[in-house]
Amino acid sequence: MFKGIYQLALRVFGRLPRATRRMIIRFISPSWTAGALAIVERDDGRWLLVRPAYRKGWALPGGLLDKGEHPEAGVRRELREELGINVVISGEPWVIFDAGLRRIDVVFRSTPVPGVDLDAVSVRSAELLDAEWIDPDDPPFLGGEAQDVMVLRRRVVEGGDSVLVL
Repeated sequence: MFKGIYQLALRVFGRLPRATRRMIIRFISPSWTAGALAIVERDDGRWLLVRPAYRKGWALPGGLLDKGEHPEAGVRRELREELGINVVISGEPWVIFDAGLRRIDVVFRSTPVPGVDLDAVSVRSAELLDAEWIDPDDPPFLGGEAQDVMVLRRRVVEGGDSVLVL
């Protein structure tokens, strides 16, 4: 009985206009956040980390994407707004999928554009308390997704997958 009703509902749903189907799916689907983070690496192998004002520990620079924003554009925007730095993106991005937090982060490997004074990179946003170049093999206390990126980094270095599902 239930199976027949379910199949009928699916047939009716399939005949609805595409825009209506999408609206229904968005209404009943769980809400997720999407972010973009950057591993900004300089020539000596050090990474740029930031200390957010809203949580403990150090993090990778980046943030939440604006509605409809492409992850690469979002990470470039965040780096310019928060640190005044432009970067060159290299390679395929890594992805962190955290079902518990309902969050997807796209992590881009990057280097500062040529000619940037790396010692002059400074915080330009109230969201951040500090920025520092660190050795990724000996990081300070890391918060949130920065810990996940270090796990993902080890996996990729060992020849594994560049997607981390938590």
